[in-house]
Amino acid sequence: MDTPKPKRLRRRKPGDLGQLRAVLWSVLVEAESIAQNRLLDEHTRLKAVSALATAAGAYLKATEQGDLEARLSSLEAALKQPPLRKIL
Repeated sequence: MDTPKPKRLRRRKPGDLGQLRAVLWSVLVEAESIAQNRLLDEHTRLKAVSALATAAGAYLKATEQGDLEARLSSLEAALKQPPLRKIL
């Protein structure tokens, strides 16, 4: 008896920090709207607040990482420049 082979899953290429920040931002906006919706039950709203806090922490780390990456790139570019001569 031949068993069918499982279909291979295609994987996306890894994203960059900008894409991560965009996704996290959309999640933050969605979680905020759920947390502020007075028509929903308290349990759902509290779970949204928890998700909002977690996503906010991840967004903050991604933003800090992007800033550090930009600063490092500028420092590396400055190191590649020839040194300035000092005139005495």
